[in-house]
Amino acid sequence: MSDFAANSLVFKGKQVELDLQPSPFGFSRLFFSDRTLTLKLPSTLSADEINEFSKKQIENWLKSQARKTINQAVYCLCDKHNLSYNNVVIKDTRSRWGSCSGRKNLNFNWRLILAPEEVLNYVVVHETAHLQEMNHSGNFWKLVQERCPDYDLHRNWLKKNGASLLNWRLKL
Repeated sequence: MSDFAANSLVFKGKQVELDLQPSPFGFSRLFFSDRTLTLKLPSTLSADEINEFSKKQIENWLKSQARKTINQAVYCLCDKHNLSYNNVVIKDTRSRWGSCSGRKNLNFNWRLILAPEEVLNYVVVHETAHLQEMNHSGNFWKLVQERCPDYDLHRNWLKKNGASLLNWRLKL
């Protein structure tokens, strides 16, 4: 994963341009369309507040996109393979992309939304496979292989690029 210009970020593995615009209103709005994320900034912000406010709004948007994307992927995969789970929790962990507890709770790092979709889907496959095999045995990896035949590519992508995702901070 490479660093992009300050007026962009990475979303689902692709460069997205940031467009910060003033708004005549006292509230903000975010719009995503055609690889551009537009943030309408409230008129009540001082010049000193704009950067911090913008960073918080964009990070919250990324987290909500992660929650939506991961929940949908978990639901579809578990429905397809007749698996049950309790909760899906989106976290900001510093050392894991996901985990599955013995109580069938699935946890995922929100920063997966920065990675290519195939990588995010591999992590969902990996964690939901733990609903059947709570280890990393041969049977576990066989389940992962069946559900994500090219999982090695995505696993290696994470090994190579994971640190930059974990350390990612929006710079404006």
